Amino acid sequence: MIAYGYTEDQGSKGGNNVASLLVKGLHDLGWIQQEGTTGKQLSIILDNCGGQNKNNIVLRLALWLVECKYFKKVEIIFYVRGHTKNACDRLFNQLKKHYHKQQIFTMGQMVTALDSSRYVSFNLANSHYFLDYAEMLDFFYNKFPAGMIQQNHVFWVEDSNPTTMYIKASDDAEIVEVDFMKGDYEDRMDELLDFVIAPIEAPGLREIKQVELYSKFRKFVPEEFRDEICPKPSDHVLEKIKKDRSEKTKARNHKKKRLASREI
Repeated sequence: MIAYGYTEDQGSKGGNNVASLLVKGLHDLGWIQQEGTTGKQLSIILDNCGGQNKNNIVLRLALWLVECKYFKKVEIIFYVRGHTKNACDRLFNQLKKHYHKQQIFTMGQMVTALDSSRYVSFNLANSHYFLDYAEMLDFFYNKFPAGMIQQNHVFWVEDSNPTTMYIKASDDAEIVEVDFMKGDYEDRMDELLDFVIAPIEAPGLREIKQVELYSKFRKFVPEEFRDEICPKPSDHVLEKIKKDRSEKTKARNHKKKRLASREI
């Protein structure tokens, strides 16, 4: 199993992040080859998390992978609730085998622990891994019709008609065809292959989290690791959070007084 992990200051947890790591994984496995070499069938199995997996970004990635001739067919399957175990789930126990037995404070220690099994390759991802696939997909493909994503579980694209996606709710359900073709590009293939997918700016660690790590958790961390994971925020950030908390406290107290006066 190839696994990727990253800290919240390096990336978010949306569709762009999942799509970026899916494509990164395909490159790392050697399954996306140079132009002229087309793979056969790629099957991607995901859970039903709409914010991360089951959305317009991840699903339309199948269209792009087929139209760019990386694969002849790409299918994306979402497990039905209650049936969400697959081969990868068994390897998560291997991933965490040493993690549960160690005191871990830094990301470096985490990487070492998670990459210790011969069955798992754990990779630390940084902000350079994450690209804006949504921008590219919106340029070449229409979005899903309203209500069509969540009610279905099987989606696939074939090279015989690479801008059309076949969709159904289950194995024995009726198949629905949706054409996602967008734009009228004379040299569409060149446009697809030459499109530069823009990087996503790292979100950074939220200011409130910086202050909480420093004020609440630093004292519990061994001194040798404190400056790495619980550093002191800038004076500007400390003053800003202090002011925000003061204003919120005043707002809560004012609301309590208004409610109390109404009751009287």
